[in-house]
Amino acid sequence: MKPSDASFYEVKARMIAVMANPKRLQIIDLLSNGDKTVSELADALDVPQAATSQHLAVMRKAGVVETSRDGNFIRYRLADAKIASACGVMSQAVLDLLVKQQKKLQPVLALAQRTAQR
Repeated sequence: MKPSDASFYEVKARMIAVMANPKRLQIIDLLSNGDKTVSELADALDVPQAATSQHLAVMRKAGVVETSRDGNFIRYRLADAKIASACGVMSQAVLDLLVKQQKKLQPVLALAQRTAQR
């Protein structure tokens, strides 16, 4: 499959759709620092274990995360470190865009503040 094939873009879109959830993006960030159990992730996310398990099941089905057994625990890890790298690049792009938008709005905000003070 070449990156220019239509089917590649379909697979890519499905993968991105799986990750297009705030909690799942947080899970990716947390797993970028190493593997974790469901309870460790649930505590870090401050959401119930059941909800965390559901997110992980979706991510596992899509191939974003993998599991391994550690005694009685199932540990989750990213299937590929490039997933975390890609999310990191996207995070930086979002921050850069927000800074750029804020700079564009500064004159308008200053004018609105001066007008409100009158």
